[in-house]
Amino acid sequence: MGFPRLLGLVFMALALSACGEAAKLDSLAAQGRARVVEVVTGDMVRLDDGSDLKLAGITAPKLSEPYGEASRERLADMVLGKDIELLSAGAAKDPFGRRLAQVRMAKGRRWVQGRMLREGAVRVRTFPESRALAGMMLRREGEARNKSDGLWALPRYRVLLPKEAVAATPGFALVEGQVGQVTTSGDARVLDLGHGFRAEIPARAIQDFDSAGRSPAALEGRLVRVRGYVGREGSMRLDHPETVEILNPQK
Repeated sequence: MGFPRLLGLVFMALALSACGEAAKLDSLAAQGRARVVEVVTGDMVRLDDGSDLKLAGITAPKLSEPYGEASRERLADMVLGKDIELLSAGAAKDPFGRRLAQVRMAKGRRWVQGRMLREGAVRVRTFPESRALAGMMLRREGEARNKSDGLWALPRYRVLLPKEAVAATPGFALVEGQVGQVTTSGDARVLDLGHGFRAEIPARAIQDFDSAGRSPAALEGRLVRVRGYVGREGSMRLDHPETVEILNPQK
């Protein structure tokens, strides 16, 4: 196969992928339009009606943290003073009463979360009630992480090993390891990733994990990447399937 033909196939694949993403965005319920009058952080803006909007599915560093100001500036470059479309990500508001949505530029229809993730300006963080487009977001994040773009170039945000997570300061993190035993604690399932690091799947989430092909029992022996809040002594709560990525899928 000649290089021009190969290059053409690559561009065709990228175009088809973009069309697929656009269709998935179109499938989300519209929540109207608004103009951004202030960018508060890399994942929150203030709208012209005075309300605060949290960009669903992502988390940006705090302004006081490494890359926090850079993340905010990147989002401001995209949306400040411009009109955006709000698309339902599940819940209409977050636990703090802020509006919650997937965001697309009104002009050009560029997906804001996707662009921020691809540039390494934010990380994926979904919740059970707001996880629309999780798969697409994880792929975008992976592209930036593999190239060490944006915040992924900083040691602060690197993916941790279980022994590192146990010793880390409590906070949101990504952890990679091999699942040893899966045990039962009450009605919950507990994944042992070694070195004292444990990830718990609550009882109410088990059916969702089963439906998503991530049955807790089937995770034994699998290499996984989990994401969530790491508590003291290396504990993490996995309350929906998108918090677990299987890195060595069975053939």
